[in-house]
Amino acid sequence: MDTVKVLLVDDEAVICEGLKSDFMKMRHPWEYQVFTAQSVPEAEEIYYREGADLIVTDIHMPKGSGLLLIMEMRKDNPDLGILVLSAYDNFEYVRNAFTMGADDYLLKPVAFSELEQKAKQLLLRTMRQETAAEGERAPSSIEEILEYIRAHIGEKITAAEMAKKMAVGYGNFGKLFRSRTGMAFSAYVLNCRMEAAKEYLENPHIKIKQIAAKVGYRDDPQHFSRDFTRQTGLSPKEYRAQILGRSAE
Repeated sequence: MDTVKVLLVDDEAVICEGLKSDFMKMRHPWEYQVFTAQSVPEAEEIYYREGADLIVTDIHMPKGSGLLLIMEMRKDNPDLGILVLSAYDNFEYVRNAFTMGADDYLLKPVAFSELEQKAKQLLLRTMRQETAAEGERAPSSIEEILEYIRAHIGEKITAAEMAKKMAVGYGNFGKLFRSRTGMAFSAYVLNCRMEAAKEYLENPHIKIKQIAAKVGYRDDPQHFSRDFTRQTGLSPKEYRAQILGRSAE
């Protein structure tokens, strides 16, 4: 990890800029790319567009709760570092922050040395988790292949690649896969991509082009729209309008 992406969320611009300046001065073995947001909707838009390795957020903001932002980001990325900064020294705030998925909680104003130490701890943990994931043993059963597909739904996944991971022939893999799932491999992967897309479409802050990239259509969002329409009978835009309209009723 040569460059670390940090998202700072606070409704006070002066605090965001102060924290950004602190991160740019930190002496860590990586460089920081820092984004700032002054509301939860803006933070969500930046996160789903740029991604992040570490989020530093306030709790109380005019346009949404930092606690709900924490919950959403933790659900999207279990390995994400999440640090809460708050002016409130209150047990309930602290407890709720950790319940929602925060890794640590610091009181404002935070000392530079303390922020630097916490950021380093969280990012080193993230790096260890990434290394461990890369070193996991190869899948040896169809069940593990199904887990692999769900975990890598945004990547290119082929039957030949999965057969190689299982150390079986291409033909045998296809038979094993169909006997376990009742579906051809390509149909199963497509179904997983579309189900993941449906979940993302429930969030109005994620653009459809971004969703396409997240479910494996990074280079061809129009292909995503065609596949989604064939699978559901609705375009992604129509599906989103239907779902959001229903939830608002």
